[in-house]
Parts: sequence; structure tokens; C-alpha cells
Amino acid sequence: MIQQVWPYIAGIGIGVGLTHVLLLLILFIRRDRDRSQKLAFLYLGLSLLWIAIVALAELEPVFVSVYVDSADLFIPVIATALLVVQTLMGCVFFEMPILAHLAAAGGTWIAIILGTAIYLIFRPVEGVPLLEVALGGWSILGVVMVLQAVIAQRRSRLALQHNRVLYWTLTFIPLMAGQAITLLPNNPLREVGPMVHFFGAIALIRGATSIWLPNVKATLRATLRVLLLTIATAVFLAGIVLASDKATERLDIFLPRTGLIVIFSVLAALVYIPLYRSLWRIVDRWFEGVGFDPAQALRDYSQTIGTLLSSEQLATVTTGTIMELLGIRRGALLVASELERGVIRFQPVPGLGEVTTDPIEMEPISPILGRLSGQREPLFQYEVENQLVLRQASARERQWMQSLEMEIYLPILSQEELVGVLALGSQRGEEPYGPREVEFLTTLTNQTAVALQNARLFEGLQSLNARIIQLNENLRTAYERLERMDQAKSDFLTIASHELRTPLTQIRGYVDVLQELAGMDTLTNDQVLRIANNISNPTLRLENIVNAILDASRIDAEGLSLRFIPTTLTLTIRLSIEPWQKALEERKITLETRGIEEIGTIHVDMERMCQAFGNIISNAIKFTPDGRKITIMAERLDDIHFKVMIADSGIGISKADQELIFEKFYRVGSVSLHSTGVTKFKGAGPGLGLPIARGVVEGHGGCIWVESEGYDEERFPGSTFHIVLPFQAHRGPCRWQRPETVPVLPDEPEVVKEKFSWESLNLDVDL
Repeated sequence: MIQQVWPYIAGIGIGVGLTHVLLLLILFIRRDRDRSQKLAFLYLGLSLLWIAIVALAELEPVFVSVYVDSADLFIPVIATALLVVQTLMGCVFFEMPILAHLAAAGGTWIAIILGTAIYLIFRPVEGVPLLEVALGGWSILGVVMVLQAVIAQRRSRLALQHNRVLYWTLTFIPLMAGQAITLLPNNPLREVGPMVHFFGAIALIRGATSIWLPNVKATLRATLRVLLLTIATAVFLAGIVLASDKATERLDIFLPRTGLIVIFSVLAALVYIPLYRSLWRIVDRWFEGVGFDPAQALRDYSQTIGTLLSSEQLATVTTGTIMELLGIRRGALLVASELERGVIRFQPVPGLGEVTTDPIEMEPISPILGRLSGQREPLFQYEVENQLVLRQASARERQWMQSLEMEIYLPILSQEELVGVLALGSQRGEEPYGPREVEFLTTLTNQTAVALQNARLFEGLQSLNARIIQLNENLRTAYERLERMDQAKSDFLTIASHELRTPLTQIRGYVDVLQELAGMDTLTNDQVLRIANNISNPTLRLENIVNAILDASRIDAEGLSLRFIPTTLTLTIRLSIEPWQKALEERKITLETRGIEEIGTIHVDMERMCQAFGNIISNAIKFTPDGRKITIMAERLDDIHFKVMIADSGIGISKADQELIFEKFYRVGSVSLHSTGVTKFKGAGPGLGLPIARGVVEGHGGCIWVESEGYDEERFPGSTFHIVLPFQAHRGPCRWQRPETVPVLPDEPEVVKEKFSWESLNLDVDL
């Protein structure tokens, strides 16, 4: 019997083997083989070897002269190896990490079975359950494959990924079935295994060589639909035949049998055609899920978006319409705007579901941008993650698209210009978008282009209008600032004349006294010394005012000469405080320091930095009532910058004046209340101390600002001056980014404060 059937089995086996060789050649000629195709190449090679061994085992009863009893021993070895490679392929196809210990365990299992088989060739031993042991290991790997498929199904985010997992799950069924048939003990149909395996191998090559796989659900639905329609048609025709047969037996006395058959055929055709159409529509709606008229839906949509002038409204209406028709749960409009050098900026406008609003800029060389702007075809997220060309896009672009969690991107073009992208999530049932849905969505995006262009123009006008309003506000603010600065310059003339006239009057008065006493020839040495001292003080005051004006002019002309030398912040602060020590004692103001010793060596212009700190300390003394305190604190910001904060507990500075006080000649308060005084409460000068301090700090590559709750002579909120400087001073802008909000120094810090004294600085410096 076997000899009679063998030629047919041999022919089929040869055909299956040649088909495997052809599949191997298809993979071999591909130069850009990826990991999945390499595994598929290995799998087909093992399959070919497995088919040859199965054929060799079947030759034993026919060609006794070449009886090879060892062929049966290698079938479980190759079948197990096939399933190990198949498990590794599942890791790749299901987008799961290849488990090293899984490969090691499978390789060890194969080695054990292979070693046992070789041993049994040379020393046959009865009763060794090699096939049963191999079948047990094969079953364990089969369970692993099932778990892989289940986990991959639950992890798949995209409908096309879900379809890919389902395709490979169905592909592995005939592969494993073919292996199982050859492994079953005492199986007379072992040669059928490679034939069953053959169908899975064809599907495997299709999946390994193409990222676009058949829609498994749609294929199954179509098959079931055809099957149902075939059954319904067969039942209907059988009923017609039976009915016509019965009718001809009773009515042949009235009409010939042939005429009755013709009449029944015509009636059957008249009934069957509308019945078949109705049945087709029912089955089509049942299985395809398309329960709307695309043409009517597009007409309604076109009428709805005609009056929309906002991209937010357009996104909501568009995604809402698609949600009602296709059941999507996520959607957005990606509004495109062209920047410099062809860069396109995409701004997501959420329409349905939670969608990130972070924009992204794509370069002209981006393959994703080239695909969206160069073709009118939709782009699937599945392509971005699996197509080699699109995977060359930057990681930033691919991560941004993954964060959107969309399934399909449809470009919106207006006169060949990309104006936006309609991004949609998966449709109901995690079903991939089919040709019918894609055609409908493409037509819908073409209608959306005009509405989106109108919305962009309208929003552009709104933005331009808002910018004009802001410019008008800025002009008004600048005008008010100029008025205040103009008033400050006028006030400066008054203050400067007062500041200059006071010491000049003193000098002139003492000179007159000196002349009068000299004429009377009654001058003594003590009188001359007192008069000289009285002339020296206003002269020094006059010299300081003139030097301040000259320094302010140098800062404006960027001619301030700075010489950076290594020193310490402790020494710099000490020298800055020294000129004001007497004033602090007279006003009973407590000066406290904290953290200045922790700042290491700095490179600054010692003289200018002492001048800057001294001006800020002088300002703090003048606006702090008697008996209160001033705090100087320092801290390291990073390896490059440190910060000094000088906080007083005085009357504070209003929000409107906190920037203007660093302008030349500006002073707080009415000029009519001006009173000359370097250190007395609310005394005022020419308004150059803080501008000079800012010029010196910025000349060191630093920055300075003030913070205060406001001006209040009852609560005394105080002011805090923040000075940020680099350890290595440099000419140029400040490289430290100022935070939006900086906390004001608290009245009572948690750390322990120390009262200022020369001894607390621990300086061994000869002044």
C-alpha cells in the first residue's frame, strides 16, 4: 500500500521542498535583510532540512537497501530547533525584547536532544523516550508562543500593530501544526506535516518581507460573509427546486413541464435578485460596520465648516463628525506654519480626547515632513515605527508622534502648500483603517483645507490686532516712562544745583571768613585748622558728586576701565562697609552678614566692586529708619556664579519704581522734599549711585535687580537688592538666567545670624 501511495507522497514532498528553496532564494536576494528576515532565512533553512529528514524516514519501508534507522532520531531535534527559532521570531514580530535566557534554554534543550540522538546512532538502546522528551520540550515552547501572542495583543497600541500580531499568531498555527504532526508517536501520516507547514511558511515569508499585511479581521469577515451568502443562496435555490418539482407534478396537466420550469425560473430570478441585494446589505452592515452614506456625510460636513473661523472650533467639529461616523476616541488638527529656512512648525489643536499641545519644528530634510508635504497619501504611525526610511527621522520627531498616540495622519494641502495635518486615533473595535475609510477621510481633508486656511487667516488677523494693541500699550508705557525720565532730568537740574550749591556756599562762606580774619590779622593756628577742615568737607562732597557724574558718563560711553584681580568676597564686603561704619553707629542700625565667608576666591575689580556695594549699602542706610537692621547674605548658585543679597528693613520701593531707580538722575519721592544728606533717613543725592552700581555689576558680566513688596512708611516692608556675579569676571552680558520669581529675604531666616563686627570676618589684612 505504501509503495503504491509513495510516488504521490514523494511528488508532493519534492514540491514542498522546492517551494521552500524558492522562498529561501527570495530572502537571499534581499540585500537589506533586517533581524526578522535573518531569522526567517534561518527558519526556512531548518525547515528544508526537516523536510529532507522526514522524507528520508519515509524511504525506509520502500528502499530497504538504504535503510537508515537514524532518520527518526533527528526529526525531534530539527522540530525543536524550528520552534526555538520560531519563538525568537515571535519576540521580533511581536515587538518584544529577545530574551537571552530563552534562547540559551532552547539551545541547551536542542543540544541535549541532539547529543542523545547521536549517542543512540552508535549505541542503540531500547526504551529511550527521545521522542516523548522532545515533544514535552516542544510543548513548553508552544506555551511560551501562546503567552507571547497574548502579551503582544494586550500591549499593541495601534490597530495595525494589533493586526500584525494577529497575522503572526495565525501564521504560527500551521507551522506548529506541521511540526506537531511529525512529532506525534506512531503517526502514519507523518509526511503530511511538511505539507501543512508549507502554508505557514508562505505566510511567514509574506510577513517577513513586507510591513503591510492583510487585514486579518476583514479577511475573516469577508470569508464568513461569502460563506453565509453561499449558504443562503444554496438554501433558497434548494427550496426553489423542491417547490418547482412539486408544482410540476400537480400542474403538468395544465401546462407542459418545460413551460412550468421556465415560469418558475423567471419567478425565482425576480425574487432572488432583490432578496440577494437586501441580504448583501444586511451582511455588509453587520460585518463591515459602515452604517452611513459617505456622500451625504461629506455634504453635511461641508455645510457645517463653512462658517467656522477658529482652528479650535474646526478641530472640534471635524473630529466630532468622524467620531460619529467611525467611532474614533482621539483626534486633533496639527496646524502647520512655515518658519525660517523651510522649517515647519506643527501646533496641535486638540479636538477629541486628551492630546498634548506641545509643538514641534521639523527640518526640511525630515523624512516625515517630506512624506506629509510631498504626497497626498495618508501617513500611518505604523509606518513611522516600521518603515526603514521613516525610522531615520530624528528621535525627537518620532517620540513626539508617539506622544500624540494617533493612528493615521492625513495631510491638508491648500494649493500644494501643507497647511495642516488631520491626526486621528484608532476607530471602533481597534479596527485598521480600510480603503473605504481612507478614501472618505482623504475627501474630508480636502474639504477641510479651505476652512483651515480661512481659520489661519482669521487667527492671523486676531493675532495682529492683539499685537497692535500690545504695541499701543507698550508705547503708552514707554511714553509714561519718558515723561518720568524727563521729569527726572528736570528734577536732576534742581537737585544738582542744590547739591552743588550747598558745598559751594559752605566753601564760599568759610573763604570769606578766612579773608576777613586775615585782614584783621587775628588768625590763630587753631582757627586756620578749623576753617580748613570746614572747607575740606564740602570740597570732598563736591568732588564725590563730580566723580559720580563722570563715572555715569563713562558707563554710558562703555569707557569704564576695569582691572580684574583675584580677591575674596569677604574682603570686598569689608572694604565696602568701612566708609559707612560711623553712620551705622550714629543711626543705631544693625548690620548682619551671612554666608560671605563660604564664597571662595573671586576675580573682580576691587575698587569698582567696593564702589558698587558701597552705593547699595548707602542706599539701604538712607531708607532704613533708625534702630532697624540691614542684612548682607551670599550664596553659591553654581560652579560659575554666586549671588549677594543686600536686604534692608526700610520703607521699601513701589513696583513702578523698581526698574526706574537704576536709571540716571531718577530718585523716589517729590523733588520738593529733597534734602541733602549722605546717610540721614530719606536723604537724597543726585540719583547716580544705583545706576553706577548696575554699570559696575554688568561690566563684570553680572546682573542686578531689586525686589520689594512696595512703598510703605508704616509697615516698612524693606527692599532686597540681588547681585549675581561670576567667580571669574568677564566683559559681556550676564550668562546666568534669572528665575521668574526670586524669594525675598525673610525677616527671620531659619539659619543663625551674626551681628556684624570686624572680628567676625576673621581677616588678617592690614588696611
